[in-house]
Amino acid sequence: MSVWQYKPHKGEQGAQIDLLIDRQDQCINLCEMKFSYAKEMESKLKVFREQSKTRKTLFLTLVTTYGAKKSNNYTGLIQNEVTMDALFSF
Repeated sequence: MSVWQYKPHKGEQGAQIDLLIDRQDQCINLCEMKFSYAKEMESKLKVFREQSKTRKTLFLTLVTTYGAKKSNNYTGLIQNEVTMDALFSF
């Protein structure tokens, strides 16, 4: 698990991923921990794939306090969601 950041060169777009979980099953969860718009999240996925040159399957995972509003963008972009209840349930 780690944080990932790409500082762009002139004319490029940068990105910061709050938490990466690189799994043994050839998948990577890119975890977003704050409010972001769909276009911003799509951009982060694109920059990560281009800069890391990974061939692994990428899953966008949203870590939120109460969950995200289920809109048209949500279903096609976010594969997993972790809420406060899951993090603090005993």
